[in-house]
Amino acid sequence: MDETAVRKLRFLALQVVGAVAVVHLVVGVAELLRFASGGLLVEYFTTQALAQPEPWLFTLSALAILGGVLAVGFGHLGYRRAYLLGAAAMATFVVGWLAWHSVLGHGVGEATAADASHRGLLDVVGSHYVDPLVGIFTGADQPGRTTLAVVSKTLEVVALALLGTLLFVDPRVESEEPDNPVAAMGEEAAEE
Repeated sequence: MDETAVRKLRFLALQVVGAVAVVHLVVGVAELLRFASGGLLVEYFTTQALAQPEPWLFTLSALAILGGVLAVGFGHLGYRRAYLLGAAAMATFVVGWLAWHSVLGHGVGEATAADASHRGLLDVVGSHYVDPLVGIFTGADQPGRTTLAVVSKTLEVVALALLGTLLFVDPRVESEEPDNPVAAMGEEAAEE
């Protein structure tokens, strides 16, 4: 792939990954501020933070993604590692969302897991993604958080695809030294 096309793909990936980070940051910080405005932030962190980890996990993961983008921009993080870490973050969001709505039953702990009402991953995708997605296009009344979750999942899957594509087509990935010393030895042996 020529450099111009790769540059455009990099720019698109940056926009999509940035949008994912902003969505998670806004949702996480909004929830933390809601707890703080009610004087419940300390109580949340001491009693509920492990059972309902979304606010702090969303905030930290968004800051990590934004930090990764800055690290690449300042040359402190190589493209190969950035694409791999970004893809891992996007996959974690998608798998975590599926787990949250299926095996974890919208929470962590025995009480919430026992109340799981979904019958598998297809039911989760249907009820938490497809139905709200159809609702967006048909004008069905639904909570803004549901619409935001659909947008977020779509962006995460698109970002995962873009980062995976860049991992294989970006010439900057090939020019970087591999971090694996065994791979480096293999390249040295091939040169001899």
